[in-house]
Amino acid sequence: MSTTSRTIEMRPAEAADQAFLEQLHASTRGADQRMVACDSRTEAMLMALQLRARQSQLHALYPYGDLAIIVERERPIGALHVNYGSDELRILDISLLPECRNRGIGLGLLRSLQAQGVRMRVPVRVDVLPGSRTQRLLQRCGFTQSCGNGLYHVMEWQPPLLT
Repeated sequence: MSTTSRTIEMRPAEAADQAFLEQLHASTRGADQRMVACDSRTEAMLMALQLRARQSQLHALYPYGDLAIIVERERPIGALHVNYGSDELRILDISLLPECRNRGIGLGLLRSLQAQGVRMRVPVRVDVLPGSRTQRLLQRCGFTQSCGNGLYHVMEWQPPLLT
């Protein structure tokens, strides 16, 4: 397990974490993304299918992506999915349960990834919805928009030049 603070740790995701990942995925969906015409059981099933499709897509695009469970006092509270490429460190997903947001955990994780980018001498990149709280957090951490790819903007942080 790697530690980002005294109480926050990360461990590799396992098959047994799938139910938690489904719960986490559902918690990240806002009211505008909910399936209000469905009963709760059908909505949960459709969200689980949506997550599995996303997981398959990411695995196809980034077969060596590293999926970690974020843990606080032995309780899973989030997930971090990162691809460590030779030319970039790509954040594929970073999610926290609602009650764990706005506590500086995401900021600490981003700072840790930036430090890894410095060590690897590569930029850190992530796709983000324009105008989202995530985009504002990334901007506070020095990320800038490098391009767009349809619905999402690619945000990028460049490590300082090493001389």
